[in-house]
Amino acid sequence: NEEGISLDNKVMSNASCTTNCIAPAFKIILYTAMIAYAQEDMKQVIAYSSISHMGIIIIGIFAMNAEGIVGSIFLMISHGIVSGALFMLVGVIYDRRHTKMMSEFGGLAHSMPTFATIYGIMLMASVGLPLTIGFVGEFLSLMGFYRVNWIMTILAGSGIILGAVYMLNLYKKSFFGEITNEKNRGLKDVSGRELAALVPLVALVVILGIYPKPLLAPIDASVKKMIVLMEKKVLSPEAKDFILKVNSIKGGE
Repeated sequence: NEEGISLDNKVMSNASCTTNCIAPAFKIILYTAMIAYAQEDMKQVIAYSSISHMGIIIIGIFAMNAEGIVGSIFLMISHGIVSGALFMLVGVIYDRRHTKMMSEFGGLAHSMPTFATIYGIMLMASVGLPLTIGFVGEFLSLMGFYRVNWIMTILAGSGIILGAVYMLNLYKKSFFGEITNEKNRGLKDVSGRELAALVPLVALVVILGIYPKPLLAPIDASVKKMIVLMEKKVLSPEAKDFILKVNSIKGGE
């Protein structure tokens, strides 16, 4: 009966989804992006970047369509790979200099070229550069939410642009230019042990960015079954209409 409508069914309605679930996600995306830009500590920049990415995951999930949910799940996996690698890279430089402050670096690409290359690849994946693993999940999440509200999707996309700003700012301060601190001149590049840990992650970032189907296909199949089941089981007419509106499914399938 109508009294048995679950909270989940109420959340699925368009108005409830937008006001109760999506608005906080946009605060997460934009506010934490601005906080990340203000940081001087490498690790804190990556940490706030991770929080900002969670906002993209939220809007993908509450798009309530296959594209958004598949993108969110893929982004969770890619975020684990990319952010994990970035934290490892910060640990590499901290092991040598015992500091994470960007002001202590500059010109690291001269003394640690391999480290700078790997860091750059992971940083590009973090900002969602096409042909990296980070692009796939972000694109699908935003594409899914575009079917719900295109204006808010553009707003969320601005958070990704801000992400590129603070990440490139980090890379510029730490790796480009001349070596201004003599302590950085004799730093050893990544060791064989460190390469053994980082190269598989780089390979995943590139391979799944170019050809994500091995990961996308099983996720997509599972999500589509879930959406069809939701459409059948939901009791609220508003929720049913919303699911049919944002998905390419027919009632009763």
